Amino acid sequence: MNRYVYRLFAAHFFLSLSFYIWRGVLNNFLVEDLGATGFDRGLMESVREVPGLLSVLLMAVLGAMAEPLLGFLCMMLLAGGTFMFSLSQDVTSTLLPLFVASMGIHLWIPVRGSLLLSLTHRRSAGAVLGDASAVAGIAALAGSALVYLSVGRAGYRGVLWESVGAALLGALVMLGLMGVPTVRRRERFVVRRRYSLFYLLTMLDGSRRQIFITFALFALVKVHGATAKEIAVLIAVSQAINIFAQPLIGRSTDRFGERAMLLLGTAVPIFVFTGYAFVHSKPVLFALYCLDSACLGTNIARTTYLGKIAPREHVLPSLSLGLTANHIMAVPLPLVGGYLWGRFGYSVTFLAGAFLSTVALVAATFVPTKGELEAKEA
Repeated sequence: MNRYVYRLFAAHFFLSLSFYIWRGVLNNFLVEDLGATGFDRGLMESVREVPGLLSVLLMAVLGAMAEPLLGFLCMMLLAGGTFMFSLSQDVTSTLLPLFVASMGIHLWIPVRGSLLLSLTHRRSAGAVLGDASAVAGIAALAGSALVYLSVGRAGYRGVLWESVGAALLGALVMLGLMGVPTVRRRERFVVRRRYSLFYLLTMLDGSRRQIFITFALFALVKVHGATAKEIAVLIAVSQAINIFAQPLIGRSTDRFGERAMLLLGTAVPIFVFTGYAFVHSKPVLFALYCLDSACLGTNIARTTYLGKIAPREHVLPSLSLGLTANHIMAVPLPLVGGYLWGRFGYSVTFLAGAFLSTVALVAATFVPTKGELEAKEA
């Protein structure tokens, strides 16, 4: 790996650190300081996911910018939005800050993926993407440790300011990436029939994942009484596992192919959602959370699948369109999940996630095998 990859890893570390510090206190801050309900949580998550839905339009507007400059913009949006969020006094006042910070996070996803694919060989892309996920895992561990050590002294708002500082450090690192080779002339919109399976898989993954991200930790706090320190430890343990699991998943993708890893990544959540619907033991729920977190790394296979079927100039706009597809259902689903929670109980919300995971499993069976993809590349 060249020096630009390591610098990109450093930037990814600080963005991930900022995100996991924020996430570590989010649900306790909402419940204890702002008195948020299940519907409130769904509403906030829907607003937070709107930038993902608009990512293809945002990238079309900003597409003329070099990718490192886009990355710098991502960090500044995250820092500014998180700072405004720390000043919130009620649920309504969180909505605009969530939108701003989320723009930074969602734009970073295709920018990071495009830069990594451009700096690595196709046959080793899975390993590099897995290493990037491990970097995020290390950042999550550090973020959880900061939350655990400082929440009692600094309070939830003080911890959020630590998140702001991490994002600003990421912005400084991105300034050192301005010399990285990028595609200067790329199509702003790319819609191709041959990428349709990639779009579908991304949309289904976003649907089921959004339910889990929105309501799993919230259920642990609201239903099962988990404390902020317990949540911090849970995130730390799950990310410690990911430090080893993500590189393994990346290398397994290179070895066994995208189809095998996507089948694994869509089958496991069925059991995780079912557990969250019916199990009342916190240790078991904590274990299921860690299992789901480890399997999130199989989304590496979607990125490498696109990298194998698309030319370089199509990667960034296609990843952006994929992110939009990811959020077509991810924006309304938290609202729907919040309604189901309030109307029928939290179990129904998680059973809906199990159903979506089953549909995703069926779709993953249509991904070509490793041999078929290699034959097309030859």
